[in-house]
Amino acid sequence: MISVKISKKNNETHEIIVSGHAGFADQGEDIVCAAVSVLTISILNGLTEIVGRKDLNEMVEEGYVRFTIPEISDEKMKMKTDTLISTLLLGIRGITEAYGDYIQFEEEYK
Repeated sequence: MISVKISKKNNETHEIIVSGHAGFADQGEDIVCAAVSVLTISILNGLTEIVGRKDLNEMVEEGYVRFTIPEISDEKMKMKTDTLISTLLLGIRGITEAYGDYIQFEEEYK
């Protein structure tokens, strides 16, 4: 099962952890794993390469992605960051609705 954990501080996303494998199909044919992986890595790449966030402290390994999102004062960069994170959450929620037996989604408020 894939686990997606979103930690929020003061209603702002602070950390995202995606781990595990869906087990929907054999490796290389698992559409749930592929969907979550592509969405997560695309958003992470968008944050670093398009938005210019170099402060995410990301870790990407087989079956594991973790990154933190420090607060920033630049309003334009904050708005772009929030838009991409909202896109990630929208996608993960959609995958969870369709394939809930293979993905666990948790939002934690601190």
